[in-house]
Amino acid sequence: MERRQLLAGIGGIATLSVAGCLGGDDDQPTTLWHDFSNAEEADLVDHAERFNEGRDDELNLEAISEIEDQLSTAIPAGDGPETFAWAHDWIGNYHEQGFAYDAADDVTLDLDATFTDAAADAVRFDGAVYGIPYAAETVALMYNEELVDGPPETLEEMVEIMDDYHDPAEGQYGLSCPPADPYFTSTFLHAFGGYFFDDETESLGVDQDEFIEGVELLEESIWPYVPQDPAYESQVPVFDDGNAPFAINGPWEIDGFRDSGIETTVAPMPDIAGGDPTPFTGIQVWYFTATLDDADEEALETAIDWAEWHSTDEDVILTNAENHGFIPVHEEYTDDDDLGDDVEAFAENVSMGVQMPSHPRMDQVWNPVEDALEQVFNEQESAEDAMNAAADEIRGRWE
Repeated sequence: MERRQLLAGIGGIATLSVAGCLGGDDDQPTTLWHDFSNAEEADLVDHAERFNEGRDDELNLEAISEIEDQLSTAIPAGDGPETFAWAHDWIGNYHEQGFAYDAADDVTLDLDATFTDAAADAVRFDGAVYGIPYAAETVALMYNEELVDGPPETLEEMVEIMDDYHDPAEGQYGLSCPPADPYFTSTFLHAFGGYFFDDETESLGVDQDEFIEGVELLEESIWPYVPQDPAYESQVPVFDDGNAPFAINGPWEIDGFRDSGIETTVAPMPDIAGGDPTPFTGIQVWYFTATLDDADEEALETAIDWAEWHSTDEDVILTNAENHGFIPVHEEYTDDDDLGDDVEAFAENVSMGVQMPSHPRMDQVWNPVEDALEQVFNEQESAEDAMNAAADEIRGRWE
């Protein structure tokens, strides 16, 4: 699914590779898959080395490209990892496909006492526990301090600044943002009360007036200022090269921007006249896969121990927050004022947002909406016509 590949496109990983083989033993039964960026991966390896100290069954790390496709093939074949990291929105789909392992009887943590309500709920589906939460995430407004004195308080102010810098003939743009990606543009699509899918009522909202108004807001205020190629790979370099004052992106890109010499500051999404900025939020989870159904007791113990340790160890939580902007979901750290400005800004955006639906039907929503947004972005369809067509396609897939 392209949406989530973009989210994770973060490390430029191109091939299956072993990111540690920490025990050096080909017979290690317990494997973790990830697609972290280089900086995130370095800390993950350090954490795994510490976790593995003194263990007979050491956790093996593998960095995977196109992880969704790899998992969908490997897990049914019994070749998948015991655990992997991803946002919570796959929970319902994995439940339906039989890809997940119910660890309700194996987890020793009290999820409700340990984590925020949103995080504890995110790993549950239909009475089962399919993982352990370790961080919250969302997108935020980022600005280049060399070009902008401070964050815009309103969308109107942001548009004025974008307009001042936007000069495509000179390779300069007002904004770096994947313009047709529902996750990155959700702040505006939700602004007037619109929604993609309601988990409780199982209703679709992309053809409702409030959602279409959000698409029209994108047309008016956002899309005129981004590069005309909507691909993630075309949008990120604009900010990374210092050719845009703003970016809308997530914590996975901060290290790269700063490594490129961009003085990047994370800020809240600006106020929207007549509405509210409402980005999608996600909970990062260590999933337990169906590979554990046939695993020996040692492998099961290692997978559970890793997820519980990683999500509760103070050094891990603080390192992830300070180095990568990961928002803690452990109750003891959610109000910590010493986690850094990045975490504070992302947390403020999370407080504005709405959690991504995890119902299996949502899996059929992403791509039709992205295709429809791309049609509107390319001026091939009106917002109303494109969203109505997307809604018809989605409901047809549900039948």
